[in-house]
Amino acid sequence: MKKIFFLLLISLTHNYSDAQTGNPDSIKQLLLKDKEDSSRVLHLADLSYEYIASQPDTMMMLALQALEISRRIGFLKGEAESLNRVGNAYGSYSNYPKEMEAYLLALQINEKINNLHGKQRNLGNIGSIYWAQEDYRRSLDYYFAAKRLGEQLNDKHRTSLDCVNIATSYIDLKIFDSARLYAQQGYDIANSINYPRIIGSTLNILGRIHFELGQNNSALEHYRLSLPYSIKARNYLRLSETYLDMAKLFEKVRQTDSIIFYAKQSLLSAKERGFTREIRDAGRFLTSYYRSINRADSAFFYLDLTKIANDSLFSMQKQRQLQSLAFDEKLRQKEIASAELKANEERAHNLQYAAIAIGLITFIILFLVLSRSIIVKEKFIEFFGVLGLLAVFEFINLFIHPYLAHATNHSPVWMLLILIAIGALLVPLHHRLEKWMTKIMVEKNKKIRLAAAKKTIAKLEGEQTI
Repeated sequence: MKKIFFLLLISLTHNYSDAQTGNPDSIKQLLLKDKEDSSRVLHLADLSYEYIASQPDTMMMLALQALEISRRIGFLKGEAESLNRVGNAYGSYSNYPKEMEAYLLALQINEKINNLHGKQRNLGNIGSIYWAQEDYRRSLDYYFAAKRLGEQLNDKHRTSLDCVNIATSYIDLKIFDSARLYAQQGYDIANSINYPRIIGSTLNILGRIHFELGQNNSALEHYRLSLPYSIKARNYLRLSETYLDMAKLFEKVRQTDSIIFYAKQSLLSAKERGFTREIRDAGRFLTSYYRSINRADSAFFYLDLTKIANDSLFSMQKQRQLQSLAFDEKLRQKEIASAELKANEERAHNLQYAAIAIGLITFIILFLVLSRSIIVKEKFIEFFGVLGLLAVFEFINLFIHPYLAHATNHSPVWMLLILIAIGALLVPLHHRLEKWMTKIMVEKNKKIRLAAAKKTIAKLEGEQTI
C-alpha cells in the first residue's frame, strides 16, 4: 500500500516542480495563441502534467499530441519533454516497462542535446520505477545522480525532491541514519525556498523515522508540524496519510480517543478527495481497531466500507490495464502517422528534385539541338538522353510507388514486374526520341557547316578579287 502511495506522491511532487503554473486554464489560453511550433509543444507538455493525478488518459492524449508535433518539426527538446510525459502517464497505470521505455528514450535525447534539466528529471523518474519494484539500491543510484545534477544546476526545487526520494529509499532499506540525514537536508533546502509541499513531506518522513525508532514524542511532533504545510500545498493525499500515521502512533501508546479521531480524519480527507486507496487503508485500520476492542457493529460498518473501496480498486486496476493497452495502440498509431507524414514529405521533395532534373536535362538537350551556332556530337545527345530516361523513370517510380504498393499489397515480385513493364515501354520511346533528335541534330550540324563553308568561300573570293 505505502509503495503505491509514495509513488503517486512522487508523481505529484514532479507535477508541482515541473509545471509551475498549476493553472490549466492559463496554459490553455497560451495554447490558443500558439502556432504549431516549439512553444506549442512545451505548453501541451505542461498542460498534460496538470492531469497526472486526475485524468491520465487526458494526460496521455496531450503528451502524444506534443510528441507528434515535436517530431514533425524536429524539436528534440520538446520530443524528450513529451516522452517524459508519456512515461508519467504510463506510470499512473503502473505500466512500468512502457514507463521505463519512454524515460530511457527521453534520457537518450537529453544526453544528445545536453539538456541537463531534462536529464535530471529523467533520472529521478527512472529511480522511482526501481523504487516501485522494491529495488531500493538501484533506485538510489538514479536518485543520487539526479541530485548531483540538481546541485550543479542550482535547482533547489528538484534537489529537495531528490532528497525526499533518497530518504524514502533508505527508510525501506531500514537505514534510518541516512534516511534522517537526507530528509533533514531536503527540509533545509525546501525551507530556504519556502516550498511547502516538500517541507510537509520531509516532516512526515522524519516522523516516520522517529516512529520506526520508537521515539514516539518526536514522531508525533513532526507529524503535527507537517499538517499545515500539506494543507497549504493542497497535498491532500499526504494529509490523509499523515492522519493515519498519527492514528497508528496513538494506537501504539494506547490513546483511544485520538486513535479514532485521526483515523476518521484520514478517512474523511480521503473521501472528500476521492482517494479510494486511502479510504480502504483507513477503513482497514478502523475495522481492525474496533475488532480489538470488541465493537463488532462498528467493525462490520468499516469492513463493508473497506470491501467497497477494495472492489472499486480492483475495478480501477482492470480499467487501468485496458487503458494502458489503449495507450500502447495510440502511441503506435501516432508513430505510424508520423512515419507516413515524413515519408510523404520526402516523396514530395524527391518528386520535385526529379522534376527539376527532367526540366534541366530537357532544356540542355533542346538548347543543344536547336542552337544555330553550336555543333553537337551524337554522343552528347546519347549521354543526355540516357540521363533524361533515368530521371523520367525515377519520377514515375516516385509518383506511382504508394499506389503501386497498395495495389500489390507491398509484394516485391509484382512491384518489380510492373516497374520492368514501365521500363520496357519507356526504352522504345526513348530510342525514337533519341533518333528523332539525332536526325534534327545532324541536319542542324550540316546547315551550320554549310553556312560556315559558304562564309569561308566568300571570304577567299573577296581576297582574290583584291
